[in-house]
Amino acid sequence: MNFLQSSPLKYLPPLLAVGLGFSFQAMPGLAVQPSVQAESHLYGQSQKPNQLKQGYVVFEQYGNTVVGASYYPRSEFRCFVGNLDPQSEAVTGVMLASMQRSQTPININLSPLHQLDRLSPNDQRMLATCKQAVVNRQQQLPARWQPIPAALLQ
Repeated sequence: MNFLQSSPLKYLPPLLAVGLGFSFQAMPGLAVQPSVQAESHLYGQSQKPNQLKQGYVVFEQYGNTVVGASYYPRSEFRCFVGNLDPQSEAVTGVMLASMQRSQTPININLSPLHQLDRLSPNDQRMLATCKQAVVNRQQQLPARWQPIPAALLQ
């Protein structure tokens, strides 16, 4: 099954080119309220976690705002920040390039993926890394993502 919708592959990390439904779209902004509790989610191409050659998306949700990672087990991962649209089951936002000032717009279609119950310690480690990347790069994010309270990401 191919989840890739349309995107110039030269701008996507190789591990994403196989899979998780990324395409370039404009992203809607959403302010995050400090009283919102975080919810963790894990989706995968496989119904089982940590399967080689299967793509996964792990994120924490703060209202409709999400911070997370897309990855393939035993490979690298990419962090993102965005919005979750529950009706379309899609995350739109920006991929955070590790040492670059620019971000790549993303659209992650969750509907063909399986929702998994538990986050592994590795999933939790990736989330912590991505949350710290958002905190560290707050001023480099597009204006609509700068209001994410750092306290929510701790």
